[in-house]
Amino acid sequence: MKQFTVLSTLSFFALPLAFAADCKPAPKKYTPPPKKAVKECSIQKECNPTSWSLQARGAGFMPLEHKFREVYGSGLGTVELEGSYSFLKDAWLSCDQLTVWANVGWTFRTGETEGFEYYTRLNLVPISMGLTYQINLGAGFDFYFGAGPTYSFLRLQDYDGFNRYHHKRGQFGVTTKTGIRYTFCTNFFIDVFGDYYFTKFRSIHDSVQSFNGRFSGFFVGGGFGGKW
Repeated sequence: MKQFTVLSTLSFFALPLAFAADCKPAPKKYTPPPKKAVKECSIQKECNPTSWSLQARGAGFMPLEHKFREVYGSGLGTVELEGSYSFLKDAWLSCDQLTVWANVGWTFRTGETEGFEYYTRLNLVPISMGLTYQINLGAGFDFYFGAGPTYSFLRLQDYDGFNRYHHKRGQFGVTTKTGIRYTFCTNFFIDVFGDYYFTKFRSIHDSVQSFNGRFSGFFVGGGFGGKW
């Protein structure tokens, strides 16, 4: 009888405790905050060896000939259009490319001749093509260098106040290329370059000026384009 009394007493106190334990709320599960959507433009592939590219470039032509600088200045405005095709990828290094490129440019400037400071105007249109080798530096940056032949059209006009003299020349030359390209938004890039140009035209002589026809200097500038 005593055992039954003790068990009944224990049961009386245990029931409220069990009921209280069942009434405790379940612990909440941790839910991480939703990730922000990443724009496609911000996703940058480490290696993006596309095949085709096209870009518009602007540069200043910096001649090496002293007399040329005296007449036309040390920086002649230049606009260019350049396209390239990558026909060999991952040849020697990871993400490297061997490309063939074609470029057409227009360099223009008016000046004043030495001595009597007569009016003169220059138009130079080089058309070039060649090969470049491109090395991936990581983080969207690529370094490239190359070279190729150039055929240039030169149009020169001199005016002494009474007569106008027109000179037309066409000649082969050479162009070397070097620069760094940064790719963003997967298919767009910025190009910073320094190209060396050399062509030796036939000499030019008239009553206004005499010029040996040697064109050598650097095209320094930048470009913007797309690739696919």
